[in-house]
Amino acid sequence: MKYLNLFGVFLLSASPAIAEDIIYLECDVKATETTIQVSTNEILEKRDLVTVGYYKIDTINSRLTSDNSGDWEDATIANGIATGQFNEVENGVTVVGKALIEISPPGVFNMQYTASQGDILLKMVMTGTCQNTDRETAEKGMNQ
Repeated sequence: MKYLNLFGVFLLSASPAIAEDIIYLECDVKATETTIQVSTNEILEKRDLVTVGYYKIDTINSRLTSDNSGDWEDATIANGIATGQFNEVENGVTVVGKALIEISPPGVFNMQYTASQGDILLKMVMTGTCQNTDRETAEKGMNQ
């Protein structure tokens, strides 16, 4: 009986994110965005950005999202790390990239991608650190 009570304490003390097999993260991210004209290899613009990203990771179905649109990206989740690669074409824009997020425990965030359309190429390199957050904070952040 003691073990049953102890198990109940663990269930009640676990965060809702863990109990639902969903992890919510808030990530402080630094990014470098470079826009290049492909035909001349000329850098048209280079910007450094600082932002906060919110992620919802479904560990049971190996997927993640950074918005509330209902669109999920497949991910490989192993050893507390979610990784994913993407290659999409939409409205004439080709986006290719990869991402890595340490989720358990939360930590490093890395994402690199390129987006190209015609003679223009955008390169984005993002690095940062993540920490756990609650569902309400993450979903509010994903809606902004």
